[in-house]
Amino acid sequence: AQMQQRMKESMQAYTDERAEMDLQDRLLSKAAETLEYTCSDEEVEAAVNEQMKSFEAQLSRQGLSVEMYCSFMNTTVEALRADAEPTAKAMLRNQAAIFEICKLEDLEATQEEIGEAVAVIARQNRMTLEQLKPYMDEAFEASILAHVLTSKVMKLIRDSAVITVQ
Repeated sequence: AQMQQRMKESMQAYTDERAEMDLQDRLLSKAAETLEYTCSDEEVEAAVNEQMKSFEAQLSRQGLSVEMYCSFMNTTVEALRADAEPTAKAMLRNQAAIFEICKLEDLEATQEEIGEAVAVIARQNRMTLEQLKPYMDEAFEASILAHVLTSKVMKLIRDSAVITVQ
């Protein structure tokens, strides 16, 4: 009975977390809609490439290739790329909104917050900070900065949102 209770609590926590993340995504999208922003073809292309790379990595962990997936699903790589485009555009718009809100609200990432984020990544990967160091290139640092700023913006949006249940 105790095991069942723990499982139930764990599942509830997961469901609550998913619901909160979904709510935050919707709030950010609403905030981003107010932005006058158009992404360039190059930005969309790069974002679609990132999505495809991520999708390929996901498939390879299951022992599949994109070609195999396309064959199973009776589709083409071109169709997959076209399907990824709206998501890529929404992601770019959300990122632009995050940076615009940071500018408007004077939000910055402190060295302490960046350090905490790096420590979390090390813990999640069961690595020491020393072991993580070789991976800490410019892209990694930019990603950490974006993560910290996104968290701050999401907290701001979440705290200022008026949520009505329909």
